[in-house]
Amino acid sequence: MNTLKSDRPRSAPAPQPGADAQRPPLLEVRNLTISFDASHGLVRAVNGMNFTVAENERVGIVGESGSGKSVTAQSLLGLLQGATIQGEILFEGRDINKMPPAELRALRGWDISYVFQDPLSALDPVRTIGDQVSQPLRLRGVSKKEAWARAIEMLAKVGIHDPARRFGDYPHQFSGGMRQRVMIAIALIGEPRLVIADEPTTALDVRVQAKIIDLLYTLTEEQGAAVVFITHDLGILAGFADRMMVMYAGRVMEKASTEDLYYRSINPYTLGLLESLPRIEGPISEKLTTIGGRPPSPSNLPSGCPFSARCRYVQDICRESAPALETPPSGTHPSACHFSEWLAEQPGVLR
Repeated sequence: MNTLKSDRPRSAPAPQPGADAQRPPLLEVRNLTISFDASHGLVRAVNGMNFTVAENERVGIVGESGSGKSVTAQSLLGLLQGATIQGEILFEGRDINKMPPAELRALRGWDISYVFQDPLSALDPVRTIGDQVSQPLRLRGVSKKEAWARAIEMLAKVGIHDPARRFGDYPHQFSGGMRQRVMIAIALIGEPRLVIADEPTTALDVRVQAKIIDLLYTLTEEQGAAVVFITHDLGILAGFADRMMVMYAGRVMEKASTEDLYYRSINPYTLGLLESLPRIEGPISEKLTTIGGRPPSPSNLPSGCPFSARCRYVQDICRESAPALETPPSGTHPSACHFSEWLAEQPGVLR
């Protein structure tokens, strides 16, 4: 399996397999449902999502485009416009959905920060890099001199060569990988307690991806920050995440420790994603394995399991009723599949 593995030391023990974090949650999402009104009907982007993130924990959310993962990420900071949001998003017990605007603004960039998918769109093209990196400190009353000094220090930490000289450059003068490093510097300069990374390695080559992931790991570990990492690529989270959630059509299909998800998955969709990863060991096949078909439209979801039209194990019950996300009797973690118990017992299933 083409995964980026790591022998990096851990500052906190990983949660027990099959369970959400054993530590008190820093973030707790309860029955999150997100929908949008569109001309062709109600679009259900997220359906009844539940998860927690503990302090200094790294949680990965993975799924195909349109699965609802980025919408979930944006809802954690109240960034969605025109959405109907139900459920609770609790940060240290405070519901983000019910926060007054001033309190929410104070939370953003300080307690919770966001690393956007496209740094060229997120960065202001007419403001210098140094001005943008130092802005979170300036907004909180830090003097210009001190904010600039700390910004130069942070740029050095994220690997920008000669940061004092590059301080006055503009985003277009940086490469894609360097711009993403700048985004990480902006996100971490306020020493947040939670970092939301929304596909931060998209459009980067695999070597730059590995460097960005290692950088995010190292710096958040130093600061003791928790991370929610959003991605469509299962392979890049192997050495990063403590726990992982797999989303499909707005639902969580499987939740597990990273090790359990990679080696003891009991959900057909997760297994399909794992089988589609290119391998670096053994004979190289001519074609990559793919999951046939397309995800259902979020405005026209099937009544049964949302993955039933693409699943190799589909039975009548799959088309008739949606499976609950639950741990089977002999399992170690929850999966939304009527046949999770059966899959766990099959010797031929990918492990």
